[in-house]
Amino acid sequence: MAGERQAATSTMNITLKQLRVFCALYELRSFTAAARAAFVTQSAVSKLCAELEAEVGQPLFERSTRSVTPCDGAADFYAYAQEILGTVRAAERSMSGLRTLERGTVGVATSPLMMVGLLGDVVADYHRAHPSVKLDLFELSTDDTIEHVRNGRADFGIVSVETPSDELATRVIYRDTMYAVCAPRHALTRKRSVSWADVAAHDHIMLRNVYSVRRSLDRVAADLNLEFRYRIEAGMLTSALKLVGAGLGITVVPGYACDLARQLGLRILPIDGARRHGHELWLIQRRNARLSLAASAFLQATEDYLRLRQAEEH
Repeated sequence: MAGERQAATSTMNITLKQLRVFCALYELRSFTAAARAAFVTQSAVSKLCAELEAEVGQPLFERSTRSVTPCDGAADFYAYAQEILGTVRAAERSMSGLRTLERGTVGVATSPLMMVGLLGDVVADYHRAHPSVKLDLFELSTDDTIEHVRNGRADFGIVSVETPSDELATRVIYRDTMYAVCAPRHALTRKRSVSWADVAAHDHIMLRNVYSVRRSLDRVAADLNLEFRYRIEAGMLTSALKLVGAGLGITVVPGYACDLARQLGLRILPIDGARRHGHELWLIQRRNARLSLAASAFLQATEDYLRLRQAEEH
């Protein structure tokens, strides 16, 4: 009995409100900003954090008049808090639209390029069919897409790298092909066919490796023992394509970016053997998470569209 009483008294009684305020303060490092983000007063942030620290049994932040600094252990606690809140967010999403397509929220995370080139038509058709469902579209880097799904901010995401994880379920949802893009009068346009070696022989405008396109190209380089040389690295595809149009180099894009390149007056060149080094896109979801009816319908529409697109390419 004494042991049971001891165990009972050592159990922490932590609330979701405390966790949400803690995460906001950890991310923003400001009581004022955290209060604004959590929709509470600044004094409530201070009170909730003090209550949480009392439950945890150690300080989580060092406070001064000008700054808030996380203490040792705060980072680990933040990771656990995000895992808990992620589960709650996923449950809230699922329950919000469990029985009807007349309400609910669908959260989708992927790169800006995929959102435009792959999901644009799906989003438009879905919204016309179900205008009462709110669509949260997150255009992010690969790593941020994974975090949004892991933390329950998005129902699912699409990335071009497999991400083995105990928390996430992954499967290939689409296989695309890479193409070379160059200015209309570039030397590559005079060739009847273009090989990966030809592509590597010219200066590139590279995307940074936070984006999936660059990571796929890095894998091709490693597989074929090639080096793609570049002196310009861009953070957005639109910037890279603009510089390609100015004749400063070439770039490599997946098929879903080709329409944008054509609209900018650029030449799209198929690469021999590119299909063998495909740009695989992976669907990522929280493992064992139950999608709402609204999210399930959106995912089904996405898969139907990508299946039709794949068939047309072959």
